[in-house]
Amino acid sequence: MGIGTALKKGRRSIGRRGRIGGGRSGTGFGPDIRECPAMTTEVDEATQTDWVQSVLFDRGYLSRIRGEAIKVYLVVIEAVGGLPDRSVTISLSQLVARTRLSTPTVIDGLSQLERLGLVVSTTGPRGKVKTYYVADPPAVEAD
Repeated sequence: MGIGTALKKGRRSIGRRGRIGGGRSGTGFGPDIRECPAMTTEVDEATQTDWVQSVLFDRGYLSRIRGEAIKVYLVVIEAVGGLPDRSVTISLSQLVARTRLSTPTVIDGLSQLERLGLVVSTTGPRGKVKTYYVADPPAVEAD
């Protein structure tokens, strides 16, 4: 499946070297600008920032995310292009490499994010690549 088809379906995958959509340059996050120029508009960046700010601050999730799970969440958000209701296929080793956390710490972070409803594990054979869906969660209730 090409990058255009994957993006239309709201899914992205990370290639062998940790690049999303097979990009050849840049940070390894997001599609290569030369391959997908429409994805780099100012509107998209404002939407991404507003949504992440809304989830973490306005909806109260930042105070519920404990320890290093925030790093895992930010890597997953970056992998889906910073927008909600999208999926990304990523391996545990890629998450470990990008967060620079230990494997048990990344697993604990993913478990915490799943309990909070921020990330949903949708598919994946055991020990291999998994697909994670980034949800657009509701506001948390006060404790």
